[in-house]
Amino acid sequence: MIRFFTALLFTVSLSSLLLAEDWRVWRGPTLDNHTPASAIESIPVSWSETENILWRSPIPGSCHATPIVVGKKIFVLTHEPDSKTISLLQYSLDDGKQLGHVVLHEDVEPPSYMHKKNTCAPGTPSSDGKTVFVAAQVNDTIQASAISLDGEILWQRTVAPYQQSSKFWFGYGASPLLLQDSLVVAVDTDNEESGLYALAKDSGEQVWKTPRPQAASYSSPILATIDGRRQILISGGSVVASYDPNSGEQIWAVTATSDVTCGTIVWKDSMVFASGGYPDAGTFGIKVSGTNAEVVWQNKAKCYEQSMLVAGEFVYGIANSGVGYCWRASDGKQMWRQRIKGPHSASPLLIGDRIYASDERGETLVFQASPDDFMQLASNRLGDSSFASPVYADGKLLLRHASTESGERKEFLYAIGKSHATP
Repeated sequence: MIRFFTALLFTVSLSSLLLAEDWRVWRGPTLDNHTPASAIESIPVSWSETENILWRSPIPGSCHATPIVVGKKIFVLTHEPDSKTISLLQYSLDDGKQLGHVVLHEDVEPPSYMHKKNTCAPGTPSSDGKTVFVAAQVNDTIQASAISLDGEILWQRTVAPYQQSSKFWFGYGASPLLLQDSLVVAVDTDNEESGLYALAKDSGEQVWKTPRPQAASYSSPILATIDGRRQILISGGSVVASYDPNSGEQIWAVTATSDVTCGTIVWKDSMVFASGGYPDAGTFGIKVSGTNAEVVWQNKAKCYEQSMLVAGEFVYGIANSGVGYCWRASDGKQMWRQRIKGPHSASPLLIGDRIYASDERGETLVFQASPDDFMQLASNRLGDSSFASPVYADGKLLLRHASTESGERKEFLYAIGKSHATP
């Protein structure tokens, strides 16, 4: 009974942060990349540069951060190499018009160790409907910021130092996790600074810090209710672990995945699923019971940069090799395996019974969320590059893609919907 009311309280608290037609945080209103049931009525299966594009707007600079949506406003993080700034941009959801441009950090340069697929500000912002929160690498530190919906910087704080000390450093990549009263920022490093940091939403002051394995890793923390208990989940350092959101105290941990992971954990009831990584590859199904956890199935698939997706009783993943998989969640049985185009860095999105997955070349694959067989419905290209994950809000599918014209890369924000209008 206590666990029931705990889960109910979690649902009520989460509902106060997230609205069904908004997309305010990484992984969306239900924190699992599922869209509302109504989304399937407004999002088409196919589109092109001249079909089902509601609008297209340019994005200055270069970044892989996924957009978020608060009411009728879209917020996009970007790094502009020419001005050496990290900025938060604001667009109108209705027509794509740019409404604001707030410079958060100046004199920002990519570190020498940054991976060619990374950028200076890849973490997705979070919002509680009143404030937008950002975490980003600013040279040798991780910085957190709070910005009002009107573009006023409310506070900025140094979360932790971020200085390379050994191999496997690719540049920061985690998105912050927004709780009821705090912002949780993961700083997984190979030194004593490695930890989860909880900052007060209203001031940025540190509320708690809990240590993490000393390994450079890049996964984002996520909030879930597992076995009736609310907990923060994250992988990295060859460990999948759970933490109490109120105190940061570790609830359970199990050896799984690899030293370096990037994807966000997904779950189903009392099962948790994680994949990595580098240097070893593997996808794991973990059974949780109270403070105990054990690996009950695993395979050698490497869903590394992108997160997996749970739909019904099955787990869907796209490996770095360009192979798509469907596994039964309970025991890991492979339902199908299919060679598809790739590579993929963006995380797939569930709209009704369809999965939308964008690859690094700007092509969005649409296929059926079915364990019976792989059933491709469409493949839609916009530009020639895409790393941000597709999101949904108020009848629109939002995509952040880029095109290279005359040797110059330009980013765009697209709104997809059932219309034949040309942008």
